Amino acid sequence: MIKLLQADNFFNESDVAKLYNIANNLPFIEKEYGHEIDNFNFVIPGLDPIFSKLLGEEVTVDEDKSGIFRRPMFGIHFESFESPNDWIFIIALEKTTFNLYHHLSGAQSALDGYHFNYKNFFEWDYHTNILLEPNQGIIFRPWLFHSMNDQGLIQVYRLKGKHQNA
Repeated sequence: MIKLLQADNFFNESDVAKLYNIANNLPFIEKEYGHEIDNFNFVIPGLDPIFSKLLGEEVTVDEDKSGIFRRPMFGIHFESFESPNDWIFIIALEKTTFNLYHHLSGAQSALDGYHFNYKNFFEWDYHTNILLEPNQGIIFRPWLFHSMNDQGLIQVYRLKGKHQNA
């Protein structure tokens, strides 16, 4: 089962600079996974076939839950999801680090259980980290236990499979 993919140079350089400049000058407020621009989604059109080709399955961008600019707060969590077939795409607009964890109970994701103390780092086994430079992206399953370093500006997209079977 594929749980994550990394992509370099996903957008062209000028688009990444534009995205950064759009978001960096707007006010952020604290939300569940970090500081975000309230009620502001900037979805780049035409990404469905690109993500579908990359993942090898037909997916669509959930426009209501995509295009979110976020400065993540450090803390282990998983993103909310409606189906185990969902995907999250994060594009780094500033240098940031994506981390994966397993719980000491043996749970590798929220599919194995999720009632854990996410603030007690002694209950977690650090598994993988990926340094993302601007214009590098990662596509991952939202149910993976993960964190990102504080303050590195990212843009988040939610992807839905055409054939959801929860």
